[in-house]
Amino acid sequence: MIKAEEKRFSNFVKEHFIIIGILLLALILRCYDLFSIPYTHDELSGLLRTRFDSFGELIVKGVKVDGHPAFVQVFLYYWTKLFGTAEWVVKLPFILSGVGGVYFAYKIGKRWSNVTTGLIVAAIIATSQYPVMYSQIARPYTSGFFFTLLFAYHWGEIVFFKNYARKHLIWFPIAAALCAYNHHFSMLTAGLIGLFGIAYTYKDFLWKYLLLCLTALVLYSPHFGILKAQLNMGGLSGWLGKPDSGFLPHYIHYIFQFSSVLIGLYLIIIIWTRVSGQEVKRKSKAILFSGILFFSVYFIGYFYSIKVAPVLQTSVLIFAYPFLLIFLFGWAKEQTKKINLVFIVALVLLNCFVLISQRKHYITFYKTPFKQLVLDANDARKNHPNTLTIIFSDEPKTRFYSEKGELTIPDSYLFITVPEFTEKSLDSLLEKHYDSAETICLAATSSMPASFRAIILQKYPHIIWQRNYFSASTLLAGKGKPSEKPLADLFKNPGSFNGYNPGKRYDGAYHFEKDEEWGPGYSKPMTELVKRPSDLLDVVVKLKLSDLTQDPLLVLAVQSNDSIIHYASSSVSQHTINLKDSTVTLVQSIKFIDSKHTKFEKPTLNTYVWNRDKKPLHILSFRVIYRKDNPLTYSWYEPIVE
Repeated sequence: MIKAEEKRFSNFVKEHFIIIGILLLALILRCYDLFSIPYTHDELSGLLRTRFDSFGELIVKGVKVDGHPAFVQVFLYYWTKLFGTAEWVVKLPFILSGVGGVYFAYKIGKRWSNVTTGLIVAAIIATSQYPVMYSQIARPYTSGFFFTLLFAYHWGEIVFFKNYARKHLIWFPIAAALCAYNHHFSMLTAGLIGLFGIAYTYKDFLWKYLLLCLTALVLYSPHFGILKAQLNMGGLSGWLGKPDSGFLPHYIHYIFQFSSVLIGLYLIIIIWTRVSGQEVKRKSKAILFSGILFFSVYFIGYFYSIKVAPVLQTSVLIFAYPFLLIFLFGWAKEQTKKINLVFIVALVLLNCFVLISQRKHYITFYKTPFKQLVLDANDARKNHPNTLTIIFSDEPKTRFYSEKGELTIPDSYLFITVPEFTEKSLDSLLEKHYDSAETICLAATSSMPASFRAIILQKYPHIIWQRNYFSASTLLAGKGKPSEKPLADLFKNPGSFNGYNPGKRYDGAYHFEKDEEWGPGYSKPMTELVKRPSDLLDVVVKLKLSDLTQDPLLVLAVQSNDSIIHYASSSVSQHTINLKDSTVTLVQSIKFIDSKHTKFEKPTLNTYVWNRDKKPLHILSFRVIYRKDNPLTYSWYEPIVE
């Protein structure tokens, strides 16, 4: 009996060794250095909203105030009470749901098309950064990914294959309700699947199908009050912009890890499996449905974001993402086991190489800014005791780690945020501490205005080091020789400036006379200016005022033909005037990647002083400085260019 069971197990492994290998690899990639995977911003936000004494308080203060349905928040509330808040403990259920999603993607691909399709889809999901990363985040994405595939599998058995087994009839409404409790986009995806099912279901089962849908609705009904409250909140316009026509092409490149070689391999697999192999009966209707489903979710999200409120992000498409893969690869003919093995080995090896070496996932994802910024600041202070430390970060999320005893935050560290802390506040702070602080440490997330960094570098121009992370960096700078030379300087290379009049330069300054509004400016095509999209440009102008009430502007704009695509200005009223000599320094900065100039025709940068009061004004210096900045700022979602 034991030998028979061993043989049966051995035969099972031989028959399914490729998918078993894919699932093991999926688990390894998601669990690599498990105890070092940090929390993200969203995870910390969710955990901070579990600190309540009752379930009712959790719903009112932890769920209704958020834009997500209740499932994950309620799960975290009880999970952390039972097992604590260690990162690996909180993330483990989501990691496992990500691996479970790989398995159900395989089952759907195999059932709706053939084994080759199932293996290809599972291998891509197992090894691509998109699903790997979200599997390591304790938020509604990987759980909804699993619930959606769980629902789609049982739904497909009923709708496409007339398989009315009890397990499918039970899991249909449960999985559909879980999708709705999990995330509004997993609810949308499941809802569309349910609606399409009305058209696809065989007539002899239609009323029972509608009863299953009604059961799912009844299971979700306790959430109606929460849904109503969250819909009244609107979208994410406070921080999320509306998508443009480039969103979908970017998404396609993103899910294929921005690798042209990888995309080439996918095309080879698609062509090979389409023209070679064994033609087996497939559900062409199901494969076509997969494409319709993905694009329906995408276009609903897109037009809702355009017409109502922004909601479309790469994260919310993860629930429909497997169906795009099934649509792309589902037309394959079934290959032999050897050919399947060759394709899968080539695919996972190349995908893993891109994930690890090109996307640098285990470098960029495994350093959380909220913890790392303080560790860097502590390191800077250890080697440079007379350091003024400024932390631009979410203070509650940062102090989460000090409460756990994982780091020490000295009382002298100054946490700042905007709009409470302004450029004028920074001017005053630097003036106050300049004599006592030999160095300054700026530990900041990418949401900090770039001009803050430029202001600091006027006082502390020597960059000692900079450490870069996703969405954050730490800068240690000191007094002394500037680390970066100006790209253009009005008094050293005036030929770089348009509108320059040599006759107006005398007594160490460039003079605006009374009633004169415009003077010299710097202009350059962005294609000639930008070396790396992650870099930035600082413009620093020192002015001497003739009247303390005048308020000239330093303008920085990017223009495409007759359209202004980026405009920013810095006024005297935003900065501190030196009352001893009536001088003031104005600063403007631009992060090239944020300007989105590549989407426009012939973009040109222009910067100039606008003497809008038309009173006498002296330019004491006018410098344009090109600075290398953090190439990892958007590394989770954009190509990394170093």
